[in-house]
Amino acid sequence: MTRTPPPSPTPQTSAGTTPGPKGDAALDAATPLAVDPALAELPQHLALVCSQFARLAARRSEVGVGSVSWRVVATIERLGPLRLSEIAERERVSRPTATTVIKRLEEEGLVRREADPTDSRSSLVSTTEAGSAQLAAWRGQLATGVGALLEPLPEEDLATLARASELLARVLESHDG
Repeated sequence: MTRTPPPSPTPQTSAGTTPGPKGDAALDAATPLAVDPALAELPQHLALVCSQFARLAARRSEVGVGSVSWRVVATIERLGPLRLSEIAERERVSRPTATTVIKRLEEEGLVRREADPTDSRSSLVSTTEAGSAQLAAWRGQLATGVGALLEPLPEEDLATLARASELLARVLESHDG
């Protein structure tokens, strides 16, 4: 596996502030991502390592299904009944792909479709009891597989990852959907 180096640390002035483009620490109008070259690479670095970590976690967890399946079930469980178009949008897939995934999950008894009371042309997809139970099992497998990866890390690093996870969840919550 190729390792992606993290962005270099943020340079600081002797006063402990991040210098602006010309070394001017008073330049507060621009965002740190635009001002600091080391932080400019953060978005693509995060996207890459998060994607690689998600694939590694899925491989190590042996959940028995593709990550799309358990992500869809988890999203429906977390947000409640959703329309197919909402599932497609949240998962960043085409509507036909979402339809195929939901059809398969429905055949497996993990989700069900019911008429949308506000729009007779649409249906709402929700998890079944079996879907909730399977999601709990998948989460347990992920905890075991990923837990083994994280276990050797020092407590300080685990706390940093927990905080980073909270921050990423907050970003997703405010911009997803």
